[in-house]
Amino acid sequence: MNCAGCCSIINDNDYHTCIKCNDSYDYSCLNISSKDDFRIAEKNKTNWLCPGCLSKQPKSDNTNLPARPSTPTGLADITFNSRTRPKVQAKQDTVIPSNKTSDYVSRSEIGDIIRAEIRSAIHDSIGELNYSINSRLSDLQEQLSTFQESQNFLSGQFDSFRGDVLTCMKDNEILKSENVRLRSEVNSLNNRISNLDQMSRATNLEIQCVPEHRSENVLSIYLKQLFSLKQLGNVVKYPVNEKDIAFCSRVAKKDNSSTRPRSILLKFTTPRIRDCLLAAVLQYNKEHKQEKLTSSDLGIDDKKTPIYVVENLSPENKQLHAAARLRTKELNYKFVWVRGGRIYVRKSESTEAIYIRNMESLKKLV
Repeated sequence: MNCAGCCSIINDNDYHTCIKCNDSYDYSCLNISSKDDFRIAEKNKTNWLCPGCLSKQPKSDNTNLPARPSTPTGLADITFNSRTRPKVQAKQDTVIPSNKTSDYVSRSEIGDIIRAEIRSAIHDSIGELNYSINSRLSDLQEQLSTFQESQNFLSGQFDSFRGDVLTCMKDNEILKSENVRLRSEVNSLNNRISNLDQMSRATNLEIQCVPEHRSENVLSIYLKQLFSLKQLGNVVKYPVNEKDIAFCSRVAKKDNSSTRPRSILLKFTTPRIRDCLLAAVLQYNKEHKQEKLTSSDLGIDDKKTPIYVVENLSPENKQLHAAARLRTKELNYKFVWVRGGRIYVRKSESTEAIYIRNMESLKKLV
């Protein structure tokens, strides 16, 4: 008797015969090798069906039957039986292994195969994922390294810049204190220069609003009209002699567009003469409030125009005097005067005089 699977002669009882087609298969083709498989095969020997007949049966619950694997094993040597009986012609399509291994696997083997495939797939996926993660981590590490280098560079630059800023701040504080000191010294020097300038004018006197004529020589006019000067001295009750005058001239205008005549500058030989003449003029104007000193009193013009005799102030004091007049007018101060090159103000007859030293003194007035 020949095996329907491998076509070899069956010499012993280790075979199964299909109860439907009567084909016989040895245990080697049925993959029955262990003792457990042998006992199971002997038990099911009387109702055994071959693979060809099993494939022709209607589909039913056959979960307990062996199944053909999806792929043949490495030991499988598949052949086709061309010499079959007419009644089992359909068995030509049945694939039977030609060696001693079986073409069927159990459920446990299927589970092992599935688990192995899953483990292999997971292992491959994990490998790919690890490679991708390692690649990204490598890129991130390079970026972090570059960022760290940039941060270290910026940190160094910031520390350097901070040190420079601190140095500049210290230098700035030193320069500020030096500037304050220099400003104080400059103000002190300016005050001293202004005082010296004012002291150099101690013998000077200004006569303002005296009518002016073209091509006049002030000194020749006063020399020719010496009797007018004597008359002025007689008017203010302080006689003026020619020898008491060291210099006489008109001074330039600060504003050329002004129609006011240029002032006449008189320089006396001594400050005492200047002070006495100025005091006499002030006393005369005080006594003659309705008819103060005019040009007709000097014998210069028949038309009466007010004449003002004042101290010759330095440019700084002139500016301060003008500002003091405006400020006291706003605050309703009654008196503003100059004495010895210094500017004083008084709000009323009953208040004390206030010495105006500079612009800051004006700001303090109330």
